[in-house]
Formats: sequence, C-alpha cells, structure tokens
Amino acid sequence: MAKIKQVYASEILDSRANPTVEAVVILESGEYGIASVPSGTSTGTHEVLELRDGDPNRYLGKGVLMAVNHVNTEIAGALNGHDFTNTAQVDDVLIKLDGTPNKSKLGANAILGVSWAATKAFAAAAKSPLYRYVAALTGNTSPLFVPNPVFNMVNGGKHGAGNLDFQEFHVIPRRESTFRLQLEMGSVIYLGIKQLLARRGAIHSVGDEGGFAPNLFTNLDALEILVEAITEVHKKATVDIELGLDVAANSFYKEGHYTIKDRSSPMETGEWIEYLRDLNNQYHLRLLEDALQEDDWRGWTNLTAELGSSLTTVGDDLLVTNPQRVAKAITEKSCTGIAVKLNEVGTVTEAIAVIRQCRSAGWKIIVSHRSGETNDTFIAGADYAKMGAPARGERVAKYNRFLTIEAELALPH
Repeated sequence: MAKIKQVYASEILDSRANPTVEAVVILESGEYGIASVPSGTSTGTHEVLELRDGDPNRYLGKGVLMAVNHVNTEIAGALNGHDFTNTAQVDDVLIKLDGTPNKSKLGANAILGVSWAATKAFAAAAKSPLYRYVAALTGNTSPLFVPNPVFNMVNGGKHGAGNLDFQEFHVIPRRESTFRLQLEMGSVIYLGIKQLLARRGAIHSVGDEGGFAPNLFTNLDALEILVEAITEVHKKATVDIELGLDVAANSFYKEGHYTIKDRSSPMETGEWIEYLRDLNNQYHLRLLEDALQEDDWRGWTNLTAELGSSLTTVGDDLLVTNPQRVAKAITEKSCTGIAVKLNEVGTVTEAIAVIRQCRSAGWKIIVSHRSGETNDTFIAGADYAKMGAPARGERVAKYNRFLTIEAELALPH
C-alpha cells in the first residue's frame, strides 16, 4: 500500500517542438515518478482524445495547459492523500473521474501522464526496476528478454519530406544475436544509408523519427536503398537482416482506392492486396503495418489470409490499442500483430490488458513510440520494439535503456 502525497503536471516540449504534458506523482514515503507523454502525427480516428488548447496565440493552438490544469486540479484532488496498492487502482479512479469513452473530458494526455508517473513511483517504492515491475503487473512469469529492435531507417508519408507514400521503412536484425549486436548492426546500416544517399546526390536530412527523408522517386527505391546498405555490411537482406514497412495506408486512401507513386492508376482493395503480395514476394517482409485503411475490415481479413503465413500483419490505426477493436480483429482474423501505443488507449492498465488479449490470440506484440517523442524510457515487454532510427536523443535514450536492461538481465539474481 502506498499513499500519494502530491500529483502535479507542467507543459514541456516534445521532439517536434510541440507542447506535451509532464506529470509527477510523489508518494508519502518520498519515492516519486515523472512521466512525459508522447504525441503522434499519423493518428488513427479511433484513438482516445489528446487534449489541446486550440489557442492560436500559443504554440499554434497546440498548447496543453488545459490538460495540465486537469492534472493539477481534478486529478490531484482525487488522488492526493489516498492509499493505493497498484497502478490499476489509480487508473480506475482516473477513468471514472473522466467518465467518457475516449477520455475527452480530462484528456488522454493528462490521464496517461499520471498513470505512467504513478507506475514509476510504485516501482520505486517496491525497490524494483521499472521493467520488472511492469512485467509483474502483466502477470508474466517467463524469463525476461529485450525485444527485437525495429529500426525506422527511412521516413516517408507524414514523417518525411512528402515524396514517399509509405511512412516507415524498417531494418530488423534477426533475434539470434544479442541486443547490443543488433544495435551495432542497426547503427552501421544507418550510417551506410547516409553514405549511399550522399553518393546518389539525394537529400539525407532526417525526418520526425530520426530516419532519412530522401527525395527518391518511388517507395521501391527506398527499399532498394535498404537492401544495398545491408549488402554493403556483408549481410544478406531478408535472411540476416529482415525488412518491414509501416505503410500508413490511411494517408493515401481516398474514395475506396489506394493511390501511390509506384502505380499509374488508383487501386481498389483487391488490386492493392495483389500489389502488396508481389512486393512481399520480392522483399520477404517480416512486419507489414497499417497496410490498409483503418476501417477496411474485409480488406484486412483478406490481406491476412493472403500474407499472414509469411509475415506479421500489424494493426495500428486499425486497432489503436483498443480492446473492442482488438476483439473484432481477433474474431475476423484481421491481423496477426499489434502496435501498442500507450497514448492511444490512455492508461497503463488498459494497455497491459490489450497486450494480454493479443497474447492469448497468439499475436506478435510491437511496442511503439510516436513521432512526437520525449526522453522518457517507459518500455513494456514485447516481441518487437519500434523506437525509430538509432539517431536523435529521444530515440537513442530508449535504445540505450535496452542496453542497460540487457546487461542487468545477464547478472546473477
């Protein structure tokens, strides 16, 4: 049992120069937790509500003072001076205090900040590393391991310069090696991509998630760059190092058709799935995320029936870490993996419940960052971790934390 002494929040900046919420939870015993909430650029329609002020005279309307005020008034009033056993009890208070299905009264950014900070405070009070404390919350009794990294090497779509349709182009080292060696390989390939782009005279500035945002002609050009960079480090693409895509199909789906530069005419869902099948035959993808529009349920089922045996079809905008949408996807066999983002659902407890739900269905779990990130390193157990390129401080902070966790797991207990 731990008594909360004080809860408060403030407005800070994320990695895209936009405001976000930082929340602090202090216990009577002196332990505390601090959490800063990420924000997405490519967001699903069905996500919970991130509360923004809308005042055009402050941060172009993106201020979060209302969310901060909710933490400092209603939420603090409901939590200060009360005893709690775990995060679930705090989250129950927060959810009931808000009382809306999409957390629109207090704002998901206010609620998640407090949920997240409380979890850290409770872990500190239990004298437990956060990753072990979260594993205990999930009920996981299996040996812990560091997730397989998914490096976002090229940023397109809303994360890039606007000339590539697909949002993320991934390099995924196989799990056989240690995380330390996987990170080294990711870093070497990342630097090799920079050199390749420079030799081609292509722009090699970086996008929102640290990957390069080059002025290439087609999406396949970006995949070819990845293959070439992998080959130059004496590895075999799709064998030693696998590839993945976050297509973010919402961004180029209009009036029932998918339109990309690689094809001269728009494609209906069936044609689009055929295109993805041919692309997979060529590049043997490991992960294919958001390959269809977020409400194209029949298309998702057909896609998974077509490709689900050879790769993981990952729902993000389709699922938005929402238990009802996940349940529907399990019933309809719409995908075989989920990108879990805490700020899509709004509390630590709800995110853990969704992870359990997906695990019971045999899905792969990909814990994911957002394009607007902070240096916070809150990490949940998963098969894969998608934290961006091995560059930019807010991304590297997470990869470095994984290095520390791997070293700690190797110690005798």
